[in-house]
Amino acid sequence: MAKREVEEINAGSMADIAFLLLIFFLITTTMNLPQVHEERLPQKSDVEFLLNERNVLQIMANKNDKIGIEGEFAEMEDIQREVKKFYQHKVGTPNMPDYVEVTRKICEDTLESLAAALQAYPDAALFKIEQDAWNRRLDACIAFGSGFMTLPNTATVSIQLDNSTKYETYMSVLDQIMQGLNSLRDSLSKDKFGVAFDKLNDKVEVDKQKISAIRQVYPKKIMKEKNRSVQ
Repeated sequence: MAKREVEEINAGSMADIAFLLLIFFLITTTMNLPQVHEERLPQKSDVEFLLNERNVLQIMANKNDKIGIEGEFAEMEDIQREVKKFYQHKVGTPNMPDYVEVTRKICEDTLESLAAALQAYPDAALFKIEQDAWNRRLDACIAFGSGFMTLPNTATVSIQLDNSTKYETYMSVLDQIMQGLNSLRDSLSKDKFGVAFDKLNDKVEVDKQKISAIRQVYPKKIMKEKNRSVQ
């Protein structure tokens, strides 16, 4: 008798759901703990706690408006190149984010699991947010006619400014980040749809779907940290 093939289960999407369940229970569960006196130690922010260092591209501007990328001094023009490397690199590149594989089947399986989770926990906002995200990814697969690779949800370009950094420097940093990101979006748009990204019209439904699909591959993931002293 021929052996029946066992369908492979996508571990990536299941891990996302397991992570969301963990966060949900941590938020909603209360425990009776013994009353003890303890000194509170300095805590990292909630966002920082969830981030893996390899998933963060750190861009800094010090009090003299000098630019640093990943702890090394750099020129303003270098930001665009580093942003492109962060979003688009070979799989397995050290100190770079691991990609998330997105296919139509993975989207459908993940959405099915999320629907079941929402039936059990209908008020879980995290599940609803994740459901919307995977619906957009499914729409992108349909628009492309194939799957794609993208950065994990926790990946981000982090901007750290000194208290004395000029506002113009901050805006220049943002502009360089967006130039790098839009360059990647433009190349993908030309490859998949034969048109430049900035020529797509978000008032036209067909173009709106293409814009959304491209943004699923190269999402805008920028986080500005609280100003502090930067050397």
